[in-house]
Amino acid sequence: MNRDRRVRIYDAHSWTGISLGIFLFVVCFTGSLALFDHEIQSWEDPARRLAVPAQTIDLHPLVEDWVDTMPAGGEVAFLGVYYPTKFEPYFHSIMNFRSADGDVEQLSRKWNAATGEPLPDRGDGLSTWLLDFHRDLMWPDALGGRQIGRGLVGIAGVIMLLSIVTGVLTHRKILKEAFVFRRKKSVRVKWKDAHNFLGIWSLPFSTVIAFTGAWLGIVALLLPITGLLVFKGDVEAVAAAVGEGANAPAGIVAPMLNLDDVGRRQHSQSGELPLFVSIQNWGYSDATYTLQYKPDTELMYYEAERLHGVTGEPLPLTGVLEPSAATRVIAAMSPLHYATYGGFILKLLYFALGIGMASMVALGNMVWIERRANSSEGRQSQAFYARLSRFTAGACLGVVVASPAIFYVDLFYSGDEANRIYAIGQAYFAVWALVLTVSLAVRNTYSVVRRLLQLTGLLLVGLPPVSWALMEQMPWALLRNGHAAAPSVDGFIFVLGTICLLVSSRLPKGRSLRDTERRSRSTAVSDPVGNPAAL
Repeated sequence: MNRDRRVRIYDAHSWTGISLGIFLFVVCFTGSLALFDHEIQSWEDPARRLAVPAQTIDLHPLVEDWVDTMPAGGEVAFLGVYYPTKFEPYFHSIMNFRSADGDVEQLSRKWNAATGEPLPDRGDGLSTWLLDFHRDLMWPDALGGRQIGRGLVGIAGVIMLLSIVTGVLTHRKILKEAFVFRRKKSVRVKWKDAHNFLGIWSLPFSTVIAFTGAWLGIVALLLPITGLLVFKGDVEAVAAAVGEGANAPAGIVAPMLNLDDVGRRQHSQSGELPLFVSIQNWGYSDATYTLQYKPDTELMYYEAERLHGVTGEPLPLTGVLEPSAATRVIAAMSPLHYATYGGFILKLLYFALGIGMASMVALGNMVWIERRANSSEGRQSQAFYARLSRFTAGACLGVVVASPAIFYVDLFYSGDEANRIYAIGQAYFAVWALVLTVSLAVRNTYSVVRRLLQLTGLLLVGLPPVSWALMEQMPWALLRNGHAAAPSVDGFIFVLGTICLLVSSRLPKGRSLRDTERRSRSTAVSDPVGNPAAL
């Protein structure tokens, strides 16, 4: 590859990063936290810390009684039932009820699996915010709704793929740079080496995450392709298969297949018990049950079987549930992206690599700023690049500090449960804005970064004891009841906090004298593709 072409590719790589680097950092960092949504749900919700009963109460009468309380003249458009698991040790049913006026209301009910007593409703909170902010940025309805937000996150995956391709093409000595870290060089060289090191070693992971994230984020744009693969181009059939075109009930009332018997029905191949059953046309003779099983070793979000809702006769899987090469590829996207196929240890590995991706993006931005601030490449003043550096640090660290802060908000929240997630969101953006304001106001970026990382460490280390005091449950008591999720989160949080405090203690309080001298001699022309000899 000639030099001019390599320079153009480098420019594409660097300008992509600096223009959208903060956005990519936010998506990567929040995605690392979203991996643990089930574990965080157990940490935040007391109802999820119940002991899993050896013998459960009958579920079917509970669901029938709940359906009977619905207003006359309406119908159950959809009914779903979750069976007890270690993360959700109770019965949980969701319903879409269509009133006589045609309005559809989404309802939810939870019962104690041992006694059948209704459990208090707890609004969406911490785990929902962390997951949904990563998936769709909690994009407001006034600006197009969350489908727009999910599309933007998908575009972030496309941008990351572009950065990966251009980064690989730019670095001619990629294998050599994987083992280079010059600690005694200038701060810009250290940042560049760290950026290259993280980028090279996480390359396979980053490629998979970027591709699956792009697919999951812009799935609406890919609907015609899905129709082409699965339904030979029939996009309307795709819409019907995912529920948009569900058949109207036959109108003949019939008794439903017992949900307790369904809950004991093992998968024909894996022998697993169902986790969830979705029901179409509840109460009618053409009702169908779709049973979802957690695959044992398959790289799929779930396995499925369909039954006739009255007779229990097996029905063929159709549409997106039909086993085929195309549906298996599609089904693998979510497990690959969220590490749902390998247990807690795999999530920890994903987390470490995800934080590495976020750090790589932030370091790449700082290298770009430093290069232009200290060489003839920069077209702006030193003050401009100094402000841009502080803005980048504040915007990135604002997300880092806000994340543990909302754990405290969720713990101390005492308002209306329906507004819990809004309170968490307001606190998240308030902390983010405060950190950004402080970063812009304080001229010593090094000191700001050091202090904010210390604050993050203190917030994390303090969370476990505060949680134990407010929940009135010690981790060893939970472990005796078979609940390892919440204690695991406490331990993980404490370790992360300790690491943040240790790292912050090693960070410099300001620019070193050697870097200051190099900065004052910044009249040398730098190599636009970043050859080490030019730094």
